[in-house]
Amino acid sequence: MLYREFGKTGKKVSVIGFGGMRFKEEDYQGGDYSRAVAIVHRAHALGINYFDTAPGYCNDQSEKIFGEAFKSMERSSFYVSTKCGLWNASNKSEGRKMIEQSLERLGVDKIDFYNMWSIKTMEEYSEYLKKDGLYSAALEAQEEGLIDHICFSTHLGGEEIAKVAFDGYYEGVTLGYNAINFAYRQKGIDACHAAGLGIVTMNPLGGGLIPSYEEYFSFLKRGNDSLPVSALKFIVGQNRATVALPGFASIEEVEENVLASQNLPTPAEVSLEAMSKNLFSELNTLCTTCAYCDSCPEGIPIPQLLDSYNLFILTNGDGDAVLRRLRNHWGVSAEEATKCTACGQCELLCTQKLPIIERLEEIASFI
Repeated sequence: MLYREFGKTGKKVSVIGFGGMRFKEEDYQGGDYSRAVAIVHRAHALGINYFDTAPGYCNDQSEKIFGEAFKSMERSSFYVSTKCGLWNASNKSEGRKMIEQSLERLGVDKIDFYNMWSIKTMEEYSEYLKKDGLYSAALEAQEEGLIDHICFSTHLGGEEIAKVAFDGYYEGVTLGYNAINFAYRQKGIDACHAAGLGIVTMNPLGGGLIPSYEEYFSFLKRGNDSLPVSALKFIVGQNRATVALPGFASIEEVEENVLASQNLPTPAEVSLEAMSKNLFSELNTLCTTCAYCDSCPEGIPIPQLLDSYNLFILTNGDGDAVLRRLRNHWGVSAEEATKCTACGQCELLCTQKLPIIERLEEIASFI
């Protein structure tokens, strides 16, 4: 495993991290975490030392899974990152409770990297920093030795990310960056690198899109490497990102993805200009199925519908392909899209700011 300095923190972290959002439900349901824990332990044995989680991940079980795994791991051999969002806590007191909850669930005496979670607008950025806000709770906990480094995760645009990075409140950032959207996200990662922040790239495999649609992304392939490994090497080889953060649902995925830390291309070999010629702007609007929108008042399975809509983009307008994926892959009827009342709750929750209502209307029109 290759390790890099996390910004100016003095910590060395593995270039491949462990995203704790994609454990399979059957691997933790009923409170039996043994299969999920085995995945964490295998990753640790292969040299991964950066583990990222959050309240709410995996039906609110992810922090608990890691806590169980950490019981048999030497504390000095790993770093843990977790988060708190404005929807978790609206003030300093509530923020403190979330910090204490994460500490208890993770079974650690301090959190190495604590993130102000999913800053999507500059208004939200200000909300985190307000007097008696969440940042003040984290700062107080840091002074008490309960948090080492305060960071943020974001879906802001490049220029806005630059402002946050250079304002100096944070030591690290988690942002969306991959071989699909890099041409539209480069300003943000460059700004954070220039500001000396540790940089964690979430969705490095496009939320699973890249390995799922291999024929569309074959241009990423490098030598004998698999497509996922090639996509991860594209990120890590640039020497901008500190950590590429795929989510793992199996030991096999761990064993494959750690190969991305070996035989890296040099930055000169990673030609952003050449790669960008293979992209079209719509790729930046693919749903990564993060499922933050999955709380529809009408019970519409929005993540499954939007995942299927990705095929409409990738095939330049084949509505039948969308219907086939809904039917054959998800077992979901396109009729579900007709239940939308356009309340807009899902669009407020969407970290990518996708036009979900419009897409649901389009899916309904394919019927």
